[in-house]
Amino acid sequence: MAAVLVIVFALAAAGCGSSGPADGAVEITLWTWQSTIDDFTRAYSKTHPGVRVKAVNVGSNEKEYMQLTNAIAAGKGVPDLVYMDYNAVQQYAVSSQLHSVDEHGFDSISDDFTLSSLANVSYQGKHYGLPISAGPMVMFYNSDLLTRAGVNQPPATWQAYAQAARKLADLDAGVHITSDSGDANFLTSMLWQAGSRPFKVDGTHLSIGFSDQGARRFTGMWQPLLDQRLVDTKIKMWDESWYKALDDGRIATVLTGAWLATSLKKNVKAGEGHWRIAPIPQYEAQPIANAENGGGALVLPAAADRRKVDAAYDFARWFAHEGGVQVNLNQDGIPPLATVLNGAEFRDKTDPYFGGQRTGQIISDAAAQISSGWTHLPYMVYGSQIAANSVGKAYLGKCTLNQALIQWGQDLSDYGRQQGFTVN
Repeated sequence: MAAVLVIVFALAAAGCGSSGPADGAVEITLWTWQSTIDDFTRAYSKTHPGVRVKAVNVGSNEKEYMQLTNAIAAGKGVPDLVYMDYNAVQQYAVSSQLHSVDEHGFDSISDDFTLSSLANVSYQGKHYGLPISAGPMVMFYNSDLLTRAGVNQPPATWQAYAQAARKLADLDAGVHITSDSGDANFLTSMLWQAGSRPFKVDGTHLSIGFSDQGARRFTGMWQPLLDQRLVDTKIKMWDESWYKALDDGRIATVLTGAWLATSLKKNVKAGEGHWRIAPIPQYEAQPIANAENGGGALVLPAAADRRKVDAAYDFARWFAHEGGVQVNLNQDGIPPLATVLNGAEFRDKTDPYFGGQRTGQIISDAAAQISSGWTHLPYMVYGSQIAANSVGKAYLGKCTLNQALIQWGQDLSDYGRQQGFTVN
């Protein structure tokens, strides 16, 4: 299955080898796009003088996967550790390009992690990464904007969400309940929360289909919002224009992982005191259903220097389960440790940006309510990249979401067969 990775990314990678520090310490190389990684490496070096962590900021997840794939193919420049999105882990595990962390003692601490994070790093009964971040979905909302539109409580159901969308449109034609330009990661999270399970993976045997009840539930709710232009489909999330729309009060809610809180504080400063966090709206009162959007793990590439595997795992364990957890919390991170998320310190946390709201409790509950049974395809990164060819058409009014999902499913199936998978 190595072709699954080599075909997806075709650009050449720069070498990232190192001759090692002169003081005799073991130097391990970590690839990430986390801008605050130096806080972790400095804290680790204080208590682990025999290991030096060289952190390389690769800029983005797409650049990292491209460079990693090509380094593996070239047989040189492979880092000792890589931060990887959850939806990418299986893509490398399926072709035996990651070490199973179970071989290094992960099983002794695995019970401390949330069930959803463990599922995200699992493949065929083994774990291939140490989870370090979580992305339970929540709804961020501009409370002042909703109040002006006559919505005095955050929508608790998708029916109430649609009603709020209409009131916002009546308030001002330039205001939308949210933005969605067809991002595949958002789409899969929404399908997950609706109860859809479009992917099944059994080794090299796959099942792909978007016709289950959960998929119909989501499209039946979201399609009318698109048809009535209650969702802004032109502004792309993370663009400067998106942050400006949040700052200007033109987008009232954001449905995404709880990690967005730190980004709002940094990029939507005029929103301080106006934004709040609420649980994701529900289709029905019980059982409460949630999904994950984002989050990731530290993984150990199998092609890295075998002499450094133990040192790399030690840092990953420290980051995920030991001293790095507090560094993560200091940065308003969400460690996927049930022992932390369920603790009083995290649950009692308040945040002045969100009007002094007890945000920790909402995030903790959201993490505990993530529905089980979701599976990523072993080429989900590529699958997300090609979604624009099918799903994107629904956001241009050229087809319905149902039609777009059927086409996306066909594209994913065709690609899987080309790479040697058996697809039903």
